[in-house]
Amino acid sequence: MSDHSTKGDTAASNDRYLIVAIHQLMEEYGWNGIERNFGVESHNMVYINSESHLERIEIKAHVMGAFMNVNFLGLATKKGTLDKALDFNTQEIPKKFEINKYVSPDLKILNEQRLRNTIAVVIKQLEMAAE
Repeated sequence: MSDHSTKGDTAASNDRYLIVAIHQLMEEYGWNGIERNFGVESHNMVYINSESHLERIEIKAHVMGAFMNVNFLGLATKKGTLDKALDFNTQEIPKKFEINKYVSPDLKILNEQRLRNTIAVVIKQLEMAAE
């Protein structure tokens, strides 16, 4: 994972470094980002992978003080009438990240292996639910 620290950034942008790290990991695991919206307190991203049973994975992140609440939504291809009517094709996995445990004051990614493992497990859980 590359280092995104630059001089002039403030501690207020720590959540952006964390969401960029999550984005990089998604791409490392074979998911292509097709939509990215980085906001002040919320971030939304959409990923696709032609080799997956999932149509796409959406990530919706919201900053709540020192934490970032991240919802990973796996959307499977709609198969039947009930899937279309009741949205059975969506699986959601919420995660809560304490920002300062993953981004240092000098804007370096911390606990990278833990973050990698978390993202890998979430992807696997979403894909298993779509099978």
